[in-house]
Amino acid sequence: MIGVTGGVGAGKSLLLAYLEEKYGACVVRTDELAQELIRPGTDLHGSLQELFRGKNAFDPEGGLIRTRAAELIFKDPTLRARMNDLIHPAVKTELIRQIADRKKEGRTPYFVVEAALLIEDGYKKICDELWYIYADENRRRDRLRKSRGYSDEKINAIFASQLSEELFRRNCTHVIDNSGSVEESYRQIRSILGDGII
Repeated sequence: MIGVTGGVGAGKSLLLAYLEEKYGACVVRTDELAQELIRPGTDLHGSLQELFRGKNAFDPEGGLIRTRAAELIFKDPTLRARMNDLIHPAVKTELIRQIADRKKEGRTPYFVVEAALLIEDGYKKICDELWYIYADENRRRDRLRKSRGYSDEKINAIFASQLSEELFRRNCTHVIDNSGSVEESYRQIRSILGDGII
């Protein structure tokens, strides 16, 4: 059970795909899991409608408009904390259920969970190792401008809301430096897990 975290723009997705392809890992991205848990008709969806009442955060079909919600919560730390208090415990409960199911099947060599709040939400208690995917700030900024079209103002707000590099490093078992070439990042993973099983 490996927990993977890191700042936005660090390039986690590419390395998670490598873990799936090379090591047969079952990768769960908590952001995607949360989207499943907040779809219209769920208890969480109703709670979010209450939280964002009057803030134009839902589309005509009742789905949460993620870009609008992100804009609101990055400007309002209290709103962000209330949203996290609703979503993160539900995600963790579902994740623990999925892990238990996989253990029963006994066919998954690695279970990898990617979470932005891996450290803050206490995933250390359920993971064997925590990995910090690091990339220098300038590279992360460049990636976010190019791949997501983020403004400097939005990037600054996101960075301000995340843990410091020191806290990531202090709480994680391994650091993968993803500032260089993809092959160099893969080499670092192989140094931890070996040459892979696939």
